Formats: sequence, C-alpha cells, structure tokens
Amino acid sequence: MAKDKKQSRPKAETPKGFRDYFDQEVSERNEMLRKVAGVYHHYGFDALETSAVENVDALGKFLPDVDRPNDGVFAWQEDDNSWLALRYDLTAPLARVYAQYRNELPNPYRRYAMGPV
Repeated sequence: MAKDKKQSRPKAETPKGFRDYFDQEVSERNEMLRKVAGVYHHYGFDALETSAVENVDALGKFLPDVDRPNDGVFAWQEDDNSWLALRYDLTAPLARVYAQYRNELPNPYRRYAMGPV
C-alpha cells in the first residue's frame, strides 16, 4: 500500500486587492469617522446601517440580468426559491428602507451611512 502524499498547506496571504488593518490604523480611522458622524448629526442626519444582504427584488433594476441575478453580483437562491444578493452599494438598500418605513420616517429623511460595501 502506497503512502498518501501529504497535502500542502495553502499559502497564508491576503487576497490581491485587499489589505489588513491593524490597531493604529483602525483607531485613527474610527476617530476620523466619529468626527464625520458628529458633523452629520449636527446637521440633522441620522445614522443608517442596512444588511449586507438584500432580496434580489430590492436590487432588481440595478442588476445586469434580473432573470439570472447571480450574473454580475454574488447571489444565491434560498430553499423557497427566493434570491438573495450581496449589496454592491448603499443606494438600493436606502430605497428599500424608505419604501418599507416611509410612514415612520421623518420627511425629508436625512441619513448617512459609512462602511464597506
């Protein structure tokens, strides 16, 4: 019986186009974002954080092909046959939030969002 060849370990490296942020950079960025948020609050804007995942229907008109929503964005089909996708900006989630909560939101609704998309 031949010995199994050991499988080599994958190389530990950051994917191309991405980087890691360590303590000082994270602290400096958080402080800067805190100051930016303070300006937004001063002028009457509210913070809004939405899920990174949206129903494809909410992203629909922004997708390259609604019949194949996984073409062009990271999307998957759930057990109930509905499609979910990672958001690719903050516009479609804002439109969904406004449509969903329009009777409860102030008019005009002033919001800001910061973070990765």
